[in-house]
Amino acid sequence: MWTLLVVPWIIAFLTIPNLLGVYSEASWGALLWVFLFGFIWGFSAIAFGTGLDYLGLGLGYSLMMGLIISVGALLPLVTEHPENILKLNGLAIIAGVVIIIVGVMLNTWSAVMKEKDLVDSTTEDKHVEKKSLLKGLIICVVAGVTAPALNYVFIYGEQLRATAERLSVGETLASISIWPIALLGGFLVNITYCTWLVNKNKVWGRYCEKGTCLYYLYTLVMGIFWAGSTAIYGMAAANLGKLGPSIGWAIFLGTAILWANILGIFTGEWKGVSKKALWVMTAGLVVLLSGICIVGWAKFLTIV
Repeated sequence: MWTLLVVPWIIAFLTIPNLLGVYSEASWGALLWVFLFGFIWGFSAIAFGTGLDYLGLGLGYSLMMGLIISVGALLPLVTEHPENILKLNGLAIIAGVVIIIVGVMLNTWSAVMKEKDLVDSTTEDKHVEKKSLLKGLIICVVAGVTAPALNYVFIYGEQLRATAERLSVGETLASISIWPIALLGGFLVNITYCTWLVNKNKVWGRYCEKGTCLYYLYTLVMGIFWAGSTAIYGMAAANLGKLGPSIGWAIFLGTAILWANILGIFTGEWKGVSKKALWVMTAGLVVLLSGICIVGWAKFLTIV
């Protein structure tokens, strides 16, 4: 609730003085497209966790993140700016995305090796059965192709951005007007699914158990960070030119994966693992960083 409903509206009201005026001047069509893509994206959050449960970290994470990065970065290039595909900046984006995906696979492989090093072989998780493989693959594909809808929110929210810029704020902050409407769509999907799960398992009483207040605070902090990072992504993509959604998406997710692995090193997550796993993880980080730099370089290439 904090992440998808409360925090986005607070950020928008604090940064865009005439937010309701922006929505009243925008067409119903523009608002509907933004809401619809946010609604589609909402399914990815559910499918992502379910996909990991079916296929595990090794196959599930690499498959979903590979799809999310490639579809989210390359599809806008193909559908919105096909004339740039064979130009220097388009080719750099494609090459960078491919390299980032290789980095994701290396990091996923190292994570699997780490788990095998830290967990006794007799207690290794065996709950992924062969009969669930097809279902797991379908769920992972759903997650991979619906998550980039969040990037199309930014593309189809052009009218909201233009209206916000004209009425009250500059180009950088104007994109924040998109997220409350988009994430409202995602919220409706997730709250419906969560309510169904809680009813199914009959665990409403856990929300009132002693000590839960601290967890509500944790979720608020996470909501601020997640919604804040999404708003900053929109601000950054708005300053990257017409290929901003492709360049920004790849850099945004690539950097998130890179930083997550770096934090894991500092918090001792990799303590006690084999040298081979550490070398694979390091190689993955280097490849990830290389791909991010190449995608960023595309912004400065001459269009020929």
